[in-house]
Amino acid sequence: MTISYKNIALFIFLLVFGNLSAQENQDSHKINLKIPEVALINVYSNSAISLGNSTVIEAGQPLNIEEADNSVWINYSSIVGSQTQPGRDISIRISEGTIPAGVKLYVKVAKDMGVGAGTMGKPIGTAQELTSNPLTIITDIGSAYTGAGANKGNNVQYTLKLSDEPNAYANLDFDQSTTLVINYTLSDN
Repeated sequence: MTISYKNIALFIFLLVFGNLSAQENQDSHKINLKIPEVALINVYSNSAISLGNSTVIEAGQPLNIEEADNSVWINYSSIVGSQTQPGRDISIRISEGTIPAGVKLYVKVAKDMGVGAGTMGKPIGTAQELTSNPLTIITDIGSAYTGAGANKGNNVQYTLKLSDEPNAYANLDFDQSTTLVINYTLSDN
């Protein structure tokens, strides 16, 4: 009878520990990870820009037409696709209004202030004439964000100058004072 107790004990041992080792002790499920496409731009300024406020204070002296304003900041958020949309550019143009005869409007964009993170775009480093034709002012923006508001992103400087064309001063006409609308576009390149 001792053999049968041993067999029963062995059977119970195998039954208990055999079931423990045959049980599944792990499982799985899926998690879908999605990174959204982002392409947002904001042009930040405390107030409307006013250029050409100089005046002549002595008879016989010319009007000094060279005035600058750098109170505008470009803020952007961008997430690109490495294969479908590897980068973005920002362009600028005059969308409404006409620059008065005798003067030209220039734009210059500074480096990103370093508040955000990612692959920041490369700004134009020199002043370029602003017209109704699109002018690319920042290139190669990747997945990045600049921070929002003043002193974040890229600083924009506008400069109004007397034209270098012949008779530019003779073409000045105060009746041509105007308001321009400047359009900024963030687009895939």
